[in-house]
Amino acid sequence: MPCLTVQTNVADNQITDDFLKQLSVKLSEIVGKPEQYVAVHVSGGQKLFFAGTNEPAAYMELVSIGLSANQTAKISNEIMSFFEEKLNIKTSRIYIKFTNVAGNMMGWNKATF
Repeated sequence: MPCLTVQTNVADNQITDDFLKQLSVKLSEIVGKPEQYVAVHVSGGQKLFFAGTNEPAAYMELVSIGLSANQTAKISNEIMSFFEEKLNIKTSRIYIKFTNVAGNMMGWNKATF
């Protein structure tokens, strides 16, 4: 149940449904979980300064069950590269916070995982 939440100062009109679909597919591939469990939430047009400027930047949080420390560098590389390619955000202007949660701490479909 990977959930990626993104806040960016890139204009909201650049965050299209097509972009969100591509991001959902990409995240599913990266973490190796079925897309039916993937959630992505991208808030564009945010007031965000990074390193003292308002050039394109993003702050992200990825929450997932079974997320291991061995995966985070690869995930970071692939997600940041995706945002660099699709939204022109330099990878040096992106932070990702990773959170691993136990299945019983994530609710879904009137139950937990």
